[in-house]
Amino acid sequence: MTNDNKAESAIATALERALESMTLLKRDGAIAELARVYARELDGLFTRLGEDEATDSATHHKRVITEIDIMGRRLEAVLDRLGMSPGARPAVRGGGEGELGDPATRALDELRADAAAGTAGVDYAAAVDPAVTAADA
Repeated sequence: MTNDNKAESAIATALERALESMTLLKRDGAIAELARVYARELDGLFTRLGEDEATDSATHHKRVITEIDIMGRRLEAVLDRLGMSPGARPAVRGGGEGELGDPATRALDELRADAAAGTAGVDYAAAVDPAVTAADA
C-alpha cells in the first residue's frame, strides 16, 4: 500500500481497527457495514477535495465540503449507535474513566444494592407533581 492509498483510506482503516476491538452482536452487522460504507465514502470525498478541480473551482470545493459535512454527520450518528463515539461510550460501556463513572450506571447499581438489601431505595412520590396527587385524592 502506498502512502497515497493510506491517506485515501485513513477513516475506513481507523474504523476497521475500532470495529476489530469491539464485540459486536450479530444484530449490529448491518449498522457496522453502514459505518464502513460511510467511512469509505468520506475517504473518497477527502481525496476529491485534494483533486485539481476542487482546488481550481470554489463551487466544486464548497460542494465537496458540504458532502463531507453531511457524510461525517451520518457516520457520527452510526458510531453513536454502535457506542463508538466518545459521547456514547460511558452510556454503552457502563462507566467513564473517572472515579464517578456513568450516572445512569451508578443509579442502576444503587437500585440493585437496595433491592438486594430489601430497602426501598427510590422515593417515587418525590417525582409526582403535588397538584396531580391532590387531584387524585
